[in-house]
Order: sequence, then C-alpha cells, then structure tokens
Amino acid sequence: MTTRSLPSKPLRPSLAGSGGGSSAARPTWRSAAPFIMVAGLGLASVAAPPYSDPNLWESILVIGGFLLMLGFLVVSLSRSERTWVDPMPAFLFFVLVALARDLGGGATSGVEPLVALPILWLATVGTRRDLVVAAVLTAAVFVVPMVLIGGPAYPSSDWRSALLWTAVAALVAPVVQKMVMQLGEQRDMSAEANAAVDAILRASDLTSVVACDLDGTVVSFSAGAEELLGYRADDVVGKKGPEVFHDPDELAQAAADLDVPTGFPVFKALAEQRAPSRLWTYITADGSRRKVQLVVSELLDPEGTPYGYLRVAIDVTDSILVQQNLAEVEARWRALLEHLPNMTVLMLDEDLRIQVAAGQGARKQGLLGREGILLEEHSTPKNMALLRPMLEDAFRGVESSSETKSSANGAEHEFVVTPLPARADGGAHALIVGRDVSQERQRARQLKASSERAERLFTDAPHGVALLRPDATPVRLNEAMRQWVGDATGRPLSDLAAPGQEDVLEVHLAEAVDRRPALVRTDFEVVQSDGHEMHLSLSSRALRGLEDDEEDVILVNAVDVSERRTYERRLAHLADHDALTGLANRRKFDHELRRHQEWCQRYGSNGALLLLDLDHFKDVNDSLGHHSGDQLIVSTGAVVRGAVRSTDLVARVGGDEFAILLTQGGREAAAAVGKNLVEKVREHTATFDGIRRRVTASIGGVTFDDADRSGTEILGLADMMMYDAKEAGRNRCLVLDREQFAQPRMSARLQWRDRIERALLEDAFVLHLQPILDLTTGRVRCAEALLRMNDDGLVPPSRFLYVAEQTGLAPAVDEWVIRNSVRLLSELRERDPGFTMEVNLSGHSMASDRVEQSIVQSLDRFQVDPSALILEITETAAVADIEAARAFAERMTKLGCKFALDDFGAGFGSFYYLKHLLFDFVKIDGEFIAHCATSRVDRTILRSIVGIAQGLGKQTVAEFVTDADVLEVVRGEGVDLAQGFEIGRPVPQSDFVAAWLDSPTPSEAPV
Repeated sequence: MTTRSLPSKPLRPSLAGSGGGSSAARPTWRSAAPFIMVAGLGLASVAAPPYSDPNLWESILVIGGFLLMLGFLVVSLSRSERTWVDPMPAFLFFVLVALARDLGGGATSGVEPLVALPILWLATVGTRRDLVVAAVLTAAVFVVPMVLIGGPAYPSSDWRSALLWTAVAALVAPVVQKMVMQLGEQRDMSAEANAAVDAILRASDLTSVVACDLDGTVVSFSAGAEELLGYRADDVVGKKGPEVFHDPDELAQAAADLDVPTGFPVFKALAEQRAPSRLWTYITADGSRRKVQLVVSELLDPEGTPYGYLRVAIDVTDSILVQQNLAEVEARWRALLEHLPNMTVLMLDEDLRIQVAAGQGARKQGLLGREGILLEEHSTPKNMALLRPMLEDAFRGVESSSETKSSANGAEHEFVVTPLPARADGGAHALIVGRDVSQERQRARQLKASSERAERLFTDAPHGVALLRPDATPVRLNEAMRQWVGDATGRPLSDLAAPGQEDVLEVHLAEAVDRRPALVRTDFEVVQSDGHEMHLSLSSRALRGLEDDEEDVILVNAVDVSERRTYERRLAHLADHDALTGLANRRKFDHELRRHQEWCQRYGSNGALLLLDLDHFKDVNDSLGHHSGDQLIVSTGAVVRGAVRSTDLVARVGGDEFAILLTQGGREAAAAVGKNLVEKVREHTATFDGIRRRVTASIGGVTFDDADRSGTEILGLADMMMYDAKEAGRNRCLVLDREQFAQPRMSARLQWRDRIERALLEDAFVLHLQPILDLTTGRVRCAEALLRMNDDGLVPPSRFLYVAEQTGLAPAVDEWVIRNSVRLLSELRERDPGFTMEVNLSGHSMASDRVEQSIVQSLDRFQVDPSALILEITETAAVADIEAARAFAERMTKLGCKFALDDFGAGFGSFYYLKHLLFDFVKIDGEFIAHCATSRVDRTILRSIVGIAQGLGKQTVAEFVTDADVLEVVRGEGVDLAQGFEIGRPVPQSDFVAAWLDSPTPSEAPV
C-alpha cells in the first residue's frame, strides 16, 4: 500500500494512574545489567585504599549476600509472572549496603549512594508496597548503625543522610514509579494501536480503504482498493480525487439529495453528517461497474479537529447478484407452488400460525393471502383434532400422513405433515402438503365400471380384437377375430399370412414392443380357411405385464378393410387420371416429369416434352354444346395416346391442353411426333360439322437437352413454343432449337421471367376485386383479389403465373399479393368492419417460409383480424404436396385465417381433400355451375356437393355464375355464396367501393 503522511498532532498522554497494587512491566537481563554492574562496583570499592580495619566475617557476608542476591535475581527474571521473589534482590541489597558501610569504615566509607540502586530498581519494576518497604529499609541502613554502634564511625550527624535518602525512597521513588508506569501504558496503547492498524491494512486486501486530505486529494490507497478499482496506488496517490471512481449520474443525484455541489463535497457532507454506509457504483479502470457498500468518516487529531477523510468500501456486487438470484429463485418456486394443481402447501410455526400458503388447492380453500392467521381460525374442530398431534410430532422431527375432508369445501384430501429445518433463532416450522384426491377416488370408482365395460367391448366388439404374445401366438381372441382366423390356439397368426406377408405380423409386433406405449399401425393380409384373402388394418399397442415376471402382451385391433382397399386403389387411379379421358392428370404428369428430369440429371438428357392445345375448341362448346366438346376431348385424347409409344406419357393438363412426355429421342424425333400428331388431330376433327372454324392442334416442343442448356424450366419453354405455333398460324408443331433463342419472338417469350421480376421490383402489379354475394342476406361483404400485371396494359395472370411457378417466382408474387391484399382489406374494413377477402395462393407458396411470414407480418402491420383473410388453394396446388398443404393450413388456421378449397369437383381427388385438408369454404368448380340451370346432371352433382359441405359444416361458393337463371338455381340448391359476371366483374378498388360499399343499401347494388 502506498501512502502519503497525513498532517497529525501528538497524542495526549494517558491520564490513568496506578493503584497500590499496580506494577510496571517485567524486568529483563538487559534492564538489570546496569544495576548489577554498579552494585558490584560499589561493593568492590570497599576493598580499595585507603583501607580500614578489615573484618573477615563481614567481607564473607558481603560476598555471600551478593551471590545470594544474584540467585534471587536469576529466579525472578526467569519467571513470566510476578512472585514474592521479585523484590527480594532489592531488599537484600539494602543489607549489603549496611555491611559495606561498616566494612568500609562507617559513615566515611562513601558507599551511601548505593542506597539509590534498590530504590530505583523498585521504582521501575516494583509495586507501591515495595517502595514502602524500601523506605523503611533505607532508614534502617542509616539509623540502626547510628543507634547501635554510634560514633565515631556513625556520628549523630548521619541523621541528615538518613532523612534525605528515606525521603527519596518515600516521596521521589513513587513519582518515578508512576511516570514509568504511565510510559508503559502509553507503550502498550501504542502497540495495540499499531496492531489494529496492521490488522486493518491486512484486511484491506479485501476492503477498499482510501484516505484523502481536506481538499480531496488521495493520500492513501490500500491494496484492496487496487484490487477493486484496478488502479495502481502510485497512479492515484496525490493525483486524483475519489469522485473519479464513481458513476457521474449517481454522484449528481446524491449531490442533489444533499444540496451540495457534485463531486468531493458529497463525501465531505456525508462524513460531517456521520451518515451510515450506503450503496454506490464504482467504475473501475477497465470501465466495468461494481457495486460497493461505502462509508465515509472524518479523520480527527487528538483535539478533535478533522485533518482528512477515510473512505472504506466493501465490494458487494456478488452479494447483490446472489440476492437477486435468490429473489428470482424464490419467485420461481413461489410461482410453482401457487400453480400446483389440486395441491395445498402450508408452512406453520410453533404457534400453529400460517406463515406461507401456496398451491391451487389453497386458492380454492380461500387460504391465499391469509398468512398470519392461526390454523384453527380456518379449520374445523374435527380437522384440528387430527392435525394438532401430527404437528406436535413434526416439531419433534417426526413425519406423519393421513386423510381428511377440506374444511372449506369438503373435498377428500391426502396430506403429509413433515418437519422443516430449525431456524437460526432455534424456532421450529412444520410443513403441511395436502392433495385433493376427490377426483382420483371418483376415477377409481369409474375405473372399475370402465373395466367391466371394456370387457364387454372386447368380447362383443364387431371388429377383431386379440391379445397376442410377441411371437404372434394368441392369448385371447374375441368372437369376431375367431370368425376371421378360425381356431388359432397354440399357433402364431403369422402362419395365416398371405404370400409375401410372412414377416409382416412379427415385425409389427416387435415394433409395438420397441415403441411401447405408442400405438403402431400396419396392414396385414391373411388367407382364410376357404382360401379367400382378407386385408386387415392392424392397430397395436404393447401392454406391460402387471408383475415383473409376467409376460408382455400386445393388444391388436383388426379391421377388415378389404373393400376399402379395393376402393382406394380405384380412387388412387382416379386421383392420378383425368376423369373425362382416362389419361394421366396434371398431378400424375408433374410426378412423372420430375422423375424423368431426375433420370436425365443422373444419366444424361434424353427425350422431349410436347404441349398440345386444340385450336378453336371454344367454337365447339359454343356451337355444339359442352357434351360435344367433352366427346371431342375424349376422342382426341385417344388419338394422341394411340399416336405415341407405350413408354411415353400422355396427360390432360388443362381443359383442351395435353402434355406428351417422350422418354426417348432428340429434336428430330420430337418434331416428327409433333407433326404426326398435328395431322392425326386434323384428320380426326374433320368429322365435326356445324362449327365455324376447324379444330386443329398447335404443338410446342422442347427437348430436355435444350431446356438444360437454356437454363429455363422445360414447361415454360414448351408453353412458349406452343404460343409461337398459335401465333404462326396454328395447325402446326414448333420444336425449339438453339438457333431460335436469337429470334425476336422467342426472345420475348423467354423474357417473361425478367418482366415478372421487373414488375415485382417496380411494383407494377395491380389487384382487381370481384364481389362475392351472400345469397342469404343479399349483401356483398366479401371479394376475391385477382392479380393483373401493368405492362403496356393490363396482362391477365394466365399469361405469366405459369412462368412464375416454373421459374420459382410464384412465392415472391404471392408475397406481393398478400401484402397488398391485406392493405386493401384494412381499408375496406374501415368502411365495413365485417368485410372479408379471398386471396389465391400458388402451390409453391405453401412450402415457403417467406410467404407465411408475409401473412403474419401483414396482418400485424395493418391490424387486420386474421379471420377476415380467406386463403384460397386449388386442388392442383394441394395435391402437389398434400402433407405440406395440410401443415400450412394447420398453422394458418391456428393463426386465425380461414381457407377455401377452389375448383372443387374438378377431379376425383376432391373428396380425398375434404377428408385430409382443413378448410372453411368449398368453391364449386364452374364446370358444374355454368350449365346447372339446363343440365340435370350438373344440378344433381351441385346438390350432392352442397349436401356434403353442409354435413361437414362448411360454406359453399358457386363460381362462374353468369346469368340470373344460374343464380336462382344455386340459391335454390342452398349454396351460401355466389361469384361470377352476373354478380360483378373484377374491378379496381375505387370502382368496387363505389359499387358495393358506398351504396346505402348494399343489397340494392347490381347483381
């Protein structure tokens, strides 16, 4: 520790006197040596000339006495405590002085000053009583020889010497003794003070001790201060005031509280006021902050005048953190206790006074917040009679338990009374932990009844139920299972497995055991005794034996799903095939296209894709009717299927659009196939009369090799080539070759992706709103948001959305649609708070986290109720990944959004989606709406769809309502909502508001 001396004044001497029994410090050889030498010299001087008449016996006595005196002195100096031996050397020396006087000739011997040695010795190391004895002996040394021997050796004038030396022993020696004792006391006090200072300095390794003068300059900086603050003492002493260690804001606040200037005057004021320690924030040399408990006191000189200030600080940062952690732990435990279901926790002292009450049970009984009351104030006398002896046992350290009914509500409780560790003051606490078991007891009674019911269910179940061992041998079979498998006693059911199913049952049972207690499922085919194969759906759960040595069993529930499997296979075929033509549908085509692309990536590009679109097909529907149009689609599909190899795939991917996947061949082969298809379609459609223009085929083709080289999706390229064929005059096939990339028309097709990206970047999309009429109220309180691209006029989505999906831009487009649709919805709901909006989503967006985040963020940003947003997905989008669609729908439904299933009824997979997708609205495909006023079949299908939706609690929306007759039919069949040109065309927001929301009576708006 480095210090600079503080200005100080000498300490005042101690005023404490010594009583008659007080004594000075113990003598040492060092302090005794001068006395011994002077005594020996004085006694030896008797033998020096001039010689008197020597007395041999007196000389022997002097020498012997001196040796005896030294012996007493040795004994005295060797002992740590005072004894009767201590004054004996001095007393004996008085006798030696008397003998030396007589030996040296009496009064003229000159050894009288030796009397001072024992007087001084007793004054420094003796007691007051010793000095009294010394005064008597001093007088005796002079008076006794004068009386007994007399002159001329001891003349009567010796009385003067006797008087003076006796006075010295009686009067002066006590004063000397007092001064010596005071000096000793001051020495002891100084030693104690030094020891205290040393202790403080040693302790200052853990405590910051900083002293400063009256001007605030640091004059002392302890090792503890260096450790705490990170400054070296040499850098601080004499250079910095202590206020530099403090948080300036905290120091300023303290100055304001004390009404003094900020800085050192704050600590000066605290010292003058003798303020208790307070919490401060120290800022260390490295900028970190430490919490300290600091006290400032004045340094006073003996007169009480301050000459500096002492600042003692203890680092309490860790202590504060511990206290905070303890508080957090206490809060968490209290929160846990307060939320324990059906639990009551009470802590009581020896007076049976409630100290803590926690738990939901305590809340139900009205005990929360009633700490401090006596237990008997809440409990019934019956309960107190039970609890009191148990609590007394707990205070003696004995735990006990029992049951009773709640004093508040009569509920059955089990409780434990347990002792708690003794408090610091020796007091005892006990803990009562009670649990409401009313429901458990009720459940036990119900369990017995349930067991009886379960037995009846096992026995009488209409489906098969079996208890099997892990090796598939039956423990028990119900009647239904016996009818299926016969008497299987003693042999495993796996013996009945159909060919190829031999290991299925054993693997299934092993999985049930491994995954216990989870329910596992599998399908299992058995061969019955009559040779008929039965398809069973098994649901199994392993049950552990009740005893340790009891064998585990598996409970197997079996359902005969033979008919369902047959139906599902048919349905699976319909889900992958177009209902009208029997060709592969879009789902099947997308799957096979992905498979072929993966094959090309592994083994090299081969094959081609053709897209065929019928020219003037609308004329067939308009002139000959939809039935004729359907016949043409069916027959054309058969023509196309017959014109390609069996290894090629033909799919109907749109109303009059077919896709042909050629698995082998290059550009020339694709061109030859396409040309042949054009000719065959032309020949086939030549038989159709009654239409204004001939139906022909426009075909666009792309090889997989050229698609890979272009870096563009093959579907997009084929679609572009098909449109090129139409623009080139129709009735032809165009197959892409690399030279065409430089042609202006093809280049424009390939720029669609850039146009979409530019529209996203420049916000060049717009939304039009098409009204949706509530057929019950006649009001328009919903609209569908429809996308347009503003690029040299409004471009319909049919021109660019397909390219967006194929190039991976669909999620970005959907993000734009979501943001702007929610913004429009927010504005429309300001006019009509109950207004809702439908927004279409691409199938690609259901797997996009960005689209999902955009929905959540937009609803939050524009403060729109999620239930006002209806997300519309089509069968095509859903079927691409049914699991992703379901997961997406579940998350959005949990958020609060609603779902609509669009184009319902367009495929046989529709009913599959009814079962596996979450939705609120069914939008019936226009195929069944447009002609429902004239087609009995369409009307019957419409009625069936409405009935199914109503049975599932869903609302229905009729699309393509094009005239008043159709509107009346859908209203009569119970459809909830209608959409189409008869209701209103898609229009900008301002026109929509003027037509449907600004009208005083929305029901009067044109429909």
